[in-house]
Formats: sequence, C-alpha cells, structure tokens
Amino acid sequence: MNTPIRETRASRLKQYSLFLCLMTLVMAPSHAATVSFYLNESNRLADGVNYLSVNLTENLTGGVDVLAKTLGPLNDLQSCGFGIQKFAFNFDDGTMADVTGLPDGWMVKSDRGMNGFGRFDTGLLGLKNARADTLSFTVNGVGIDDFESLFAVKVGGLDSRFGPSSAFFAGSLENGFSSPAAGNTNVSLAAVPVPPAVWLLSSGLLGLIGVARRGNKITAPG
Repeated sequence: MNTPIRETRASRLKQYSLFLCLMTLVMAPSHAATVSFYLNESNRLADGVNYLSVNLTENLTGGVDVLAKTLGPLNDLQSCGFGIQKFAFNFDDGTMADVTGLPDGWMVKSDRGMNGFGRFDTGLLGLKNARADTLSFTVNGVGIDDFESLFAVKVGGLDSRFGPSSAFFAGSLENGFSSPAAGNTNVSLAAVPVPPAVWLLSSGLLGLIGVARRGNKITAPG
C-alpha cells in the first residue's frame, strides 16, 4: 500500500536535488584569475632586483583590479615624498583604459612617456602629496589577456644620498605567476578555475541520487 507513496517521494527527492544543483551553479561566484609579477628593471638603478610587485585580479563585474606595491629594496631608500608617482600600461588594441577607484589626487592621462621604457597609451599620475607605497584601482571592461606585457612605474622620494631622487621601473606580465590565493602554481592568464563548491555540490547530488535509487529498490515488489 505504501509503495506508490515511497516511489513518489524518491522521485521528488531527485527533482529537488537537481533544482538545488542548478540554482547553486547560477548563484555561486567563480574564483577570479589572479596573476602577480615583479617590476625588476630600472632606468637608473640596478636591473634584476624586485623593486615593486603588481597583482592583476579579474573581478566579478567584468574588469581587472590592479594592486601595485613597493618592496624592500625601494622602501629602504625612501625619503620625503616617497611613493608611486606614475603607473603606465597598454592594451593589445591600443585603446585607453577606463579606470576607476583611483586615490584622491590621481588622474588618467593618455600617451605617457616612461623614461627608458617608451610611451604608453594609458598613464596614471599622482600629485606629490598623493604618493604612496601602495596603489590600487580598477580597469573596467577588460580581462587580464587584454593587457600588453610591459608595465612601467615611476617612484619619487628616493633618498638622494644613495642614488637618484626618483627612478622608473618596469616588468613583464609574461613573467607572472598565479597568486597563492588562486590555488595553484601554474599560471594560465585566460583560465578561470571552476569553483570548488561546484565539485562538492556534484558529489552531494550523486549521493542523494544514490539514496533515492536505494529507496526505489526497497519499495520494489518482491
């Protein structure tokens, strides 16, 4: 007498599990691709030293978050007015970037020369009182693969007793590596990894289907 009821419950369980899986796939955010690299060339200081780091992270709104930081070799030379003064890059198609989220005192300019490293379609400039050892902003409507390889930065406020009061630095995106937060050590600029939640949900779905099948076997006529 209970067999049809049990079979109906098992069928509903399967349908509910499938619905839950689809909803989670739609709502769960994916892990964005993240690439880090160093600026280790300079027009006035020694090459081969990691002077600054740059992180590029593809965000969930269709853009790239950029974070640049000065590292120990530069921080040890800092003096009055120390910090990143200019930041420049190009896109593969030669267009100018749509940049938001810059700190106060920063502006976007086109066709910027970066001494020793050529000219760039997009240049970000900061006033002296806006310089800092960390610069963050967002480039909208692009992915990491849209950037050309070379990035350049000007840092001002270096202690003149140890060299120039400012210098330019550059580095290649092609030498980048995936951030530890991305979960692996092999860089793939175009790949966005599948969220771990999807794999967990898939395993749970298989388990629920297995339970439903066992329920059908129990209720099957002998």
